[in-house]
Amino acid sequence: MAISSLGVGSGLDLNQIVGDLVNSQRAPREARLNEREERIEAEISAYGQISNTMDGIGSAVSSLAEFEPEQSVSLTNDDVASVFVTGDAPNGDFDLDVNQLARAQTVASDSGLFEESSDEVGAGTFTIQVGDGDAVSIEVEEGDSLRDLRNAINDADAGVNASIVNDGDGPRLTMTAERTGAENTISVTVDGDADLQRLENQTEMVQAQDAEAVINGMAITSSSNTLEETIEGLSIDLEAEGSTRVSISEDRGALRNQLESFVEAYNTMIGEVRELTSYDVEEDEASVLTGDSTVRSARSRLSNALIERSSVEGINNQTFADLGITTQRDGTLQFDTQRFDDAMEREGFDDIAAAVRDLAGGVDDTLESITGREGLFQVRQDGLQNEQSRVDDQRERLDDRIERLEARLVRQFSSMDTAVAQMQQTGDYLQQQLAGMGQ
Repeated sequence: MAISSLGVGSGLDLNQIVGDLVNSQRAPREARLNEREERIEAEISAYGQISNTMDGIGSAVSSLAEFEPEQSVSLTNDDVASVFVTGDAPNGDFDLDVNQLARAQTVASDSGLFEESSDEVGAGTFTIQVGDGDAVSIEVEEGDSLRDLRNAINDADAGVNASIVNDGDGPRLTMTAERTGAENTISVTVDGDADLQRLENQTEMVQAQDAEAVINGMAITSSSNTLEETIEGLSIDLEAEGSTRVSISEDRGALRNQLESFVEAYNTMIGEVRELTSYDVEEDEASVLTGDSTVRSARSRLSNALIERSSVEGINNQTFADLGITTQRDGTLQFDTQRFDDAMEREGFDDIAAAVRDLAGGVDDTLESITGREGLFQVRQDGLQNEQSRVDDQRERLDDRIERLEARLVRQFSSMDTAVAQMQQTGDYLQQQLAGMGQ
């Protein structure tokens, strides 16, 4: 609250004096508030960092808690076919020989009938039947072009795809059956004028044929290149002629990979917690969460969750350690994949998967108690937010108190300045009087 006339009477820089007095009261209090605010913000940020890394653990654990055993497929020649597990397929190997692929028939109108695709085709009824399916009739009106007929066929859902191909002697109407197989041949009948009847004669360009394959010596014929349930639990897409050996096995690698992802996510969290809670002895400097009881409690809960036993009955491997996951002295996890594979051999894929689901579910519950809406971290962060609100309130009260102090000082120094000015005026008057008396 600087006053431009303050100090005129006394000749002193009273604005500077008032400012210095006010700042001497504000600065130490404001510094303490700033320090508290910086600490609160740093702690909130640190908890956010740890929560994010724990989300990574949560994703890995959720996948483990929902894991279902699956089967993997491998082929010695994956150009021949693609094989998919659709159900409970038998584990083992089988030989697949693809002798021919199923094909869809393609027919074409006679060459040289038209010069342009815009030429008129005549009028009447153009009927298409594929195999033993329903016949579809298309009404062709006077003035319709070859292009119009093609579009009408494609719009009619007649079981064929029509196109126009120019073979050098003019455009030809071609039709390809939508379904493969020897029985799905295209039949065309025309009831119309002479021009339209020219399209009744269709030449076979690609012969319709069934797929022929041999599985472990057994001949298979199919109108489609997809063999559904030829082997129970498998779908086989034939893609090229040739031979391949197909192996169906338990996909143990999927569970192993998910456990490795969990260990990696957990170790990332441990590294971040160590950094945020460390203490530098040489520099005598603490990190933002050094000695924090909430973080210490969270780590303790997770450590305890990792040594819990599975409630799945009938198997010997009941803990993470039994599956090869052990805690090191620095708090990180180590995954012994050989021990995991040995446990899988002894207990079987299904039982190990059940144990993992149960153990992961326990860790997931523990994470919820730490990072959930009512978890340890949320309670601590709510406390920090409340502390931040108190700092804001204290800052407002400090501003009000300093403003009142400044106003009071201005009034006091203004009064003093006025008094000094009056005294100077009186002194000047007396000096003038004394000077007059001496003359």
